Amino acid sequence: MILLFDKFEKAIEVGRDLGATYVELRGENGFIEYIQMEDGRINALTQRLERGVGVRVLANGAWGFVTTGQLDQLPDAVRNAYSMSKAAGATRREPIELADVKVHEDTIKSRAKRDPRHVPIEEKIEYMSDMTKEIRDFDERITAVTVKVRTASGTKYLMTSDGTKIQSPILLVWSLPWVTGKEGTQLSAARYEDASTHEGWEYMEKVATPRVIGQAAAKRVRLQLEGVKAKAGSFPCVLGPRVIGVLAHEALGHLSEADLTVQSAFNGKLGEVVAAEGVNMTDDGTQPGNVGTARYDDEGVPTSKVEIIKDSVLTGLLTNREYAAKDNLPPTGNARAQNYLYPPIIRMRNTMFERGDYNPSEIFEGIDFGYYCADFRGGEAQMNASFQVGVQEAYEIVNGEIGKPVKDLSISGIATDSLFKIEGIADEDFPFEYGRCGKGQEAFTAAGGPRIRFSKGGITFGGKN
Repeated sequence: MILLFDKFEKAIEVGRDLGATYVELRGENGFIEYIQMEDGRINALTQRLERGVGVRVLANGAWGFVTTGQLDQLPDAVRNAYSMSKAAGATRREPIELADVKVHEDTIKSRAKRDPRHVPIEEKIEYMSDMTKEIRDFDERITAVTVKVRTASGTKYLMTSDGTKIQSPILLVWSLPWVTGKEGTQLSAARYEDASTHEGWEYMEKVATPRVIGQAAAKRVRLQLEGVKAKAGSFPCVLGPRVIGVLAHEALGHLSEADLTVQSAFNGKLGEVVAAEGVNMTDDGTQPGNVGTARYDDEGVPTSKVEIIKDSVLTGLLTNREYAAKDNLPPTGNARAQNYLYPPIIRMRNTMFERGDYNPSEIFEGIDFGYYCADFRGGEAQMNASFQVGVQEAYEIVNGEIGKPVKDLSISGIATDSLFKIEGIADEDFPFEYGRCGKGQEAFTAAGGPRIRFSKGGITFGGKN
């Protein structure tokens, strides 16, 4: 580590001598693995070592970014990045500035008990085989099972010309089964995803076990096969933690990323009421053990809990140093890069609706007919806050009680309108759904919230005829 930081310091000095405003070096040394099993047969298995440095230079009011796998070429990489930034600066109308931040020097140790890099490949394949068997044994109508596993471990290093110097672990264990079923001419499919970025393979042994993950996916296929057809239209409804998390992330969280806000439905609304009474939504990078949690972001800024919506008012946005300076906001620690090959950009971490004061036992009361959406298959949203989410686990609500499972259900709406249709937020703990967010590069994020009740008009339901 000392020798690497010595090389970083010498490269940063090159940038200082050139007159750069800011120089940042992010290095990684890690192991990445991907395995895919289809119906009990391995059809993809890749392992690779990653070693390289991302060099970012701010000069003449613009960024230059270069990557290299050769540590001896870091001074040249800084020179190249500087040349890029100088050239780009001539085209900018407004020079980029960075918010001032406190300098940090820190070494963070991995908490993994079983580094996934050192777990035998045979053990990982056995894990996938056991999951396949759990799924197959769950229901004879299941026709195909794909299991995917990803792991990563290593170390990343950050040094900036401001004086920040941080060493932190790279760690990931991730599992996803995709399951299909058939009864007659009817087909169904479901997925379930779990991951940890703080624990090693022990997480797969005690939390994301083949039985837990496999049966979660298989159960949703069964519910789809046995469900009644969805009715189209708008009805009172309750969204469960995994579905309300998708709404928080896809349809609202992206609107609060400061680099996107100017294009979004939240533009110009800081300080305004944007939701029904009692609604609170946050993005928290400090939650112990969650997949979006870290001590620092990829600019060396400590992570924080950002109150996006507080008491129904839009009060905060997610920022990096650039947009904190541009919008006169605090740096929130939300600058994240997929790896050293990408520059950090503003990303969510753990996005959620906070607990409310609604009695959980009364969340369905008074609904003559509606839907309870418990889990999603996939979702997407636009900057105008419109969203569409495929639901893979849902139930009718009939006379205030959970009824039959529902198949082929999707929900849609305008999230900023839906916020005003919230009737109650349960006062209860809730699980998070873990996933991968794309914004030109991948980031692992968590999302969730308690069960939330919407009045008619808040959510539009659709199904297959």
